[in-house]
Amino acid sequence: MRDEAFRQIKERIVKGEWGGGAFLSERRLSELLRMSKTPIRSALDRLEMMGLVRLTPNQGFVVQEISLKKIMDIYELRLSLETFAVTRLTGKMDRAFFERIDANLSRQSEAAEREDIVGYVELDRQFHEEIIAGLANEEYADAMSRIQDKFLMAVRTTFYKNKSRLWGSLEEHRQIRDALAGDDSERSERLIRNHIEFVKQIML
Repeated sequence: MRDEAFRQIKERIVKGEWGGGAFLSERRLSELLRMSKTPIRSALDRLEMMGLVRLTPNQGFVVQEISLKKIMDIYELRLSLETFAVTRLTGKMDRAFFERIDANLSRQSEAAEREDIVGYVELDRQFHEEIIAGLANEEYADAMSRIQDKFLMAVRTTFYKNKSRLWGSLEEHRQIRDALAGDDSERSERLIRNHIEFVKQIML
């Protein structure tokens, strides 16, 4: 029950159903999720440790607002992780890897057609996680996982500001995919760097 409460509350926060500053009443959550307050409180404590909510005096838990500095810190970490990953992986991945990437890109295209920002952002997450997973390094995968929820909250804002960015993002993903299938690691590194830096510029 604790894990299920955690999953449901986190999902609603990350998808933007409860925005920054929203008050999360334990009683209301208990009614909404049809659970006792014990697993709800446990889930909120875990979310506080992740930095997605904060406990405020005389009020309770509130959804954490992601500051611009925090967003920039996330992008700097992503830049380090992903430029390293694509440099190591270019020209070395098997057919199964590209089948997963291509299936993801196909779903990204469908989400962009529908202007489904929530769906696209989740697929964007999976695309980048797939690249990091290619390293077969648990520490890198854990680092990526820790920042992804905050990343989703940040990147979703860029697409709401400019829905045409969905198509630009998709095209960049396709170029990164093709570069990984080639043998020019410098091109792969340049493409992923430009992709991440572009979103940083929008946020600024």
